[in-house]
Amino acid sequence: MTLRHLKILKEVCECRSVTQAAKNLYIAQPSVSAVIKETEEHYGVRLFKRIKNRLVITEAGQELYERACNVLNDFNDFENCAYKKSRADTIKIGTSLTIGTFLLPELMKKIRKNFPSAEMKIKIFPKESVENAVLTGELDLGLVENAVNLREFDAQKFYRDELVAVCAKDYPAPDTLKISELFDYPFILREKGSASRERFDSFSEAHGVKIEPFIESANPQAALNCAAAGLGIAILPLGMAEEKLKEGTLRRVGVENTRFEREYYVICRKKKPLTALQRNVLALCTAFLSE
Repeated sequence: MTLRHLKILKEVCECRSVTQAAKNLYIAQPSVSAVIKETEEHYGVRLFKRIKNRLVITEAGQELYERACNVLNDFNDFENCAYKKSRADTIKIGTSLTIGTFLLPELMKKIRKNFPSAEMKIKIFPKESVENAVLTGELDLGLVENAVNLREFDAQKFYRDELVAVCAKDYPAPDTLKISELFDYPFILREKGSASRERFDSFSEAHGVKIEPFIESANPQAALNCAAAGLGIAILPLGMAEEKLKEGTLRRVGVENTRFEREYYVICRKKKPLTALQRNVLALCTAFLSE
């Protein structure tokens, strides 16, 4: 017994005619007759009887018709729910702390402009937590800095930035530091494990320098404010410090022969089936780099 059998049975019961049922269902009359016969033989029950060339439903046929209607209604409910879920305008996005601080507002404005009916759920976590949430399915997409594990994620670049050393406008440090002079100043760094800290630590180790931060913060905005207050030299993304650099609240300190470039990625779990909205938002994020 299949849904096709039930649909044909239901139509014949309602039309009281094999011929009319076949027309309504756009199938051949012999196919309809065959389904009724197969059903009766399979279950050993008579569904219809002919009285003066009229098709009359039996008591058993009436009961089975009602049950067939229930099954078909339940199946329609199932399909409607499934299609609704597949078209649901919901997307869950996670960003690292840095991206959430200075890139997310502009990106969200673009998403809302293009998809005004979309329901978005946003979480701002440390990078590692974002990656874990994407892996477990808690998030559909993640926005993170630096390299990601390509065995577990599909990753596409969506933004390029660089880390810069910044300090208060009147802070007593030269415009350019030699690597050997890094020890002479208090540094304000992100927490261990953050993308910014990993990049700076890799640079330091490569030059045989180990910098212990004067201030260590998981909050990039706090690090920015501490630098603006003259507490030391902060290592932060240029995009985050740009506004204060233009205002003159901060100034940039170069490190001799050094440029800390890095790329940001939008990630999703490998082989994850994405809804139309999720695919469109993914495309919008990757286009962000070229704007």
